[in-house]
Amino acid sequence: MAKATKTKKITTTHPRTRSQFNIDGEIYEPFKAAILQSLKGSKGKSFTELTGDVVKIIKKTMPGFKKSIPWYPISIRLDLETRGIVETFTEKGKKIKQTCTPGP
Repeated sequence: MAKATKTKKITTTHPRTRSQFNIDGEIYEPFKAAILQSLKGSKGKSFTELTGDVVKIIKKTMPGFKKSIPWYPISIRLDLETRGIVETFTEKGKKIKQTCTPGP
């Protein structure tokens, strides 16, 4: 009987509550890349704009992905904020996401 390979888990952290949970690395990394790709070169995007971009990117890069695509950008973006990679600021009453450090 072949052993099942274990997927590497990434521990995500919410920037304000510090609550943590694990996401499979095979899911975390493509979503992280999609978020950074969406924000790259922009002056910031609203949550709706960012999520729309991520949905399009993930549907192309992971066509067999059956879980809720919009749920992951929320959690992973918050983790990226905790890690200092993405920041959220308010402009004209809207929360905007912006890349802090260069993405891959």
